[in-house]
Amino acid sequence: MRIIHCTRKLLKELEAPLVEPDKITQPTEGLGNWYANLLRIDKRKCLLFTNEKSLYTFLIPKILKANLKSIEQEFLINLSYNLQYEGIELDVINRVMQECHEIGFAKTSNRQVLGSMHQLAFEYEVLVEQKEGLKNIRILELNKHINRTILGALKYKYPIEALKDLLTSH
Repeated sequence: MRIIHCTRKLLKELEAPLVEPDKITQPTEGLGNWYANLLRIDKRKCLLFTNEKSLYTFLIPKILKANLKSIEQEFLINLSYNLQYEGIELDVINRVMQECHEIGFAKTSNRQVLGSMHQLAFEYEVLVEQKEGLKNIRILELNKHINRTILGALKYKYPIEALKDLLTSH
């Protein structure tokens, strides 16, 4: 089971049961677990997902209540689109989708990942503001750009490099 660790703000909106902390395992292979946050950018709700191992991040803009009811499908569909846009091979994407066949939700537990998410959320807000709103954004292009931001938490690597390293090592 893969876990999506959700911020308090997101947990208030979700109607999903939480996995007990003692039942959460740290996957040793694959991409591992994910973190999610609910943001407001350009006066719209957006979901931000960050991988705990690679800090690979993607934003899903303009979220509605219905999207939150099917957050697992939103996550998987958008993860697949973003990996395809990054040029990841389909057999690798299928392997990642298999990893995530069962998803549970839990509270956040890693402050380092949360810190990186806050930094990346700020960068998304700035880039959207520069483009004068979400209506002028090509989201796959923006996500690709964000994943080419050097992060200190990755020892000054890009999240896309860390992601590709994880995908090729397994």
